[in-house]
Amino acid sequence: MVVNRALTGLRLEYPDLTIEKVDVTVQPGRAWKDGIRMIPTLRDGDRILSGLFLSPGNIRRFIEERQKD
Repeated sequence: MVVNRALTGLRLEYPDLTIEKVDVTVQPGRAWKDGIRMIPTLRDGDRILSGLFLSPGNIRRFIEERQKD
């Protein structure tokens, strides 16, 4: 829930941000192939951010690092 709210807010600041949700219960093979080992996980190319609780600050930093490249 926290991740969804944080990403929704960041999407307003970064309109080019593309968000794709993968339901690991429906697509476990894809999730595994994509490197998703825990929920929630954010992935951008080879970069992965995951943890039992992702704070809005951690999510923001992950997105902002992407923008620097």
